[in-house]
Amino acid sequence: MFYPLTRTDELKFYSRYFNVVEINSTFYRPCNPKTAEGWARRTPDDFEFTVKVWQQFTHKKDPWTAEEVEEFKAGLLPLAEADKLGCILFQFPASFKHTPETMDRLKSLLEIFADYPKAVELRHLSWGDVLPTLQEFNAAPAFIDEPKFKDSIRQDFEVAPGRLLYLRLHGRKFEKWWRHEHRNERYDYLYKAEELEPYAVRLKSILEDKEIQRAYVFFNNHPGAKAVANAVMLRAQLDIPVKTELPEKFVETFPEVGNNAG
Repeated sequence: MFYPLTRTDELKFYSRYFNVVEINSTFYRPCNPKTAEGWARRTPDDFEFTVKVWQQFTHKKDPWTAEEVEEFKAGLLPLAEADKLGCILFQFPASFKHTPETMDRLKSLLEIFADYPKAVELRHLSWGDVLPTLQEFNAAPAFIDEPKFKDSIRQDFEVAPGRLLYLRLHGRKFEKWWRHEHRNERYDYLYKAEELEPYAVRLKSILEDKEIQRAYVFFNNHPGAKAVANAVMLRAQLDIPVKTELPEKFVETFPEVGNNAG
């Protein structure tokens, strides 16, 4: 829908339109340093990567080893050396509740990765007052737009002055969030312009007031290129429209983006 049907370097193609990407593959396995070197080499000088932390640290109950930590950090090094590592993202599951034990685990991870800019996505309601702890370890909360259930975290889209802001929009398909035949059904949602506008207004205010140094916004509603469409729409609302001409088929599928490119 967005990428050419012919064989193409998708990362290079993507970087013609956007200046940052969130790496998801590192959630499943550490990145090979050679792969990261290729990412850095194939993207423009001002392009950045945010990297999702390996699930060994966020989703497993077994303790991690020093070797696993070093293996994961080795995969980040080429991006850091190229000045293209925006931050790392700790994404914890909805079942990760606030207890003394889980707080200790979180603090340990933030200490281990103290040298990296960090964002932390916590989804359970019990983490509502975690901001002071994150600030103590120089980490930012990941704000999440998703269907809200009784145990879902509630967040005010407010930021403390600091290094970064991190926002992830997962879609609002409430009825398919936990009950679906295929996991992609959960994210098969296209935000309307009026649903994005409150975020655009708040983000512009934050950036204009220089409350933070860097803002990262990602859409996870990826089925059918809906994430790309919404990213184009939000950039236009932020007055930083996509400059490169969008693929014709993509614009036909999403007429909403027709007037959103520069």
